Amino acid sequence: MEKRLKFIEINYHFHRGLNTADAVIAKHQPSNLFAEDLSKTLSVILIKHLAYDGACSRNAVHYRFFRRRNSFWQIPFPTHRFVRKEKPGIVLIQGFIYPLQVIALRLAVGRNCKIILQHRAEVPFRLKKIFQQWADKFVNAYLFTAIEQADEWVRAGIIKDKSMCFEMPAATTRFSKKEKHVCREKLSIGKETIFLWAGRLNANKDPLTVLAAFEKYIHSGRNAKLYMIYQENDMLDRVKDKINTSKSLGGKVVLTGKVTHKEMETWYSAADYLISTSHPEGGSYVLMEAMACGCVPVVTAIPASMKMTGNGKAGYFFEPGNSDALYKILVSLKDEEYEKLSASAMTLFKEEMSPEAIAKKMSQVFRQLK
Repeated sequence: MEKRLKFIEINYHFHRGLNTADAVIAKHQPSNLFAEDLSKTLSVILIKHLAYDGACSRNAVHYRFFRRRNSFWQIPFPTHRFVRKEKPGIVLIQGFIYPLQVIALRLAVGRNCKIILQHRAEVPFRLKKIFQQWADKFVNAYLFTAIEQADEWVRAGIIKDKSMCFEMPAATTRFSKKEKHVCREKLSIGKETIFLWAGRLNANKDPLTVLAAFEKYIHSGRNAKLYMIYQENDMLDRVKDKINTSKSLGGKVVLTGKVTHKEMETWYSAADYLISTSHPEGGSYVLMEAMACGCVPVVTAIPASMKMTGNGKAGYFFEPGNSDALYKILVSLKDEEYEKLSASAMTLFKEEMSPEAIAKKMSQVFRQLK
């Protein structure tokens, strides 16, 4: 029997608050679901760092857990000894912010192993950039949600060869579309047009832009509601002040707050449109999950979101921070176009962002590196 190529993913980040295998596996589920499909053709090991030492296997995927301190300078020698012993053909490292660990890993595994880095929304270091430039000599490939995200790394002189960069979604989901009327009944939502906004209430997610656009939209006579789901509330006072001082937003914006991740599938299926007002980010779990459920995206024209929506094939886009541009999209929405766009969103997710699609893309990248 032919020996299977061994694939190892390393997450160097130390999850200080997690001390069980189940906790870290659940936390990383969106970014690791592809591993189950990849294990059909490769031997797969995922390495995590947390307040726990041990190992386990789930759905043909093997996990190894190590304790380590979370320091830029600290090299996890026990982890690297384990990897060297396993003799992998491919090692995928989550994040661009561990250059010293990348260099040490290369010294441990030798030149035959291919080392790949996956972008997680980081930006180039300023004072420590020299270490990232040095690490580039030991890396075989880089993965970005959208290839345009590589440009700042090339300009910074960190990535010397852009041909080493490939497009790859950073996360996936098993969510799927549920019956809209059933979900709305469950959530006590009416029959009007439903918009959903989900994210942290901070400047980068920019909740005030969606409120400004939605205020004009409601003032124009539309029958709709905006539900805002948020896990962190840095700007909650400003958001409440905007709603309370508006003649149009009262009763039309619902500050839902925190919901469990499992409940989000119901929310995406109940809503008609997802609005994202994010400024630059590496990729959006919310956008990916919403598309899987057929929720039509209205997003900012940033590289990651443009790529995920097929450059508008499955939704709409506008300039970040431009509430007037968002308002113009909202008033242009047509019921007769909704079903087609909803279907396009689900198709695009299946073909580009599903666990099966990511596993296939990963295998294609691996073959190109041989």
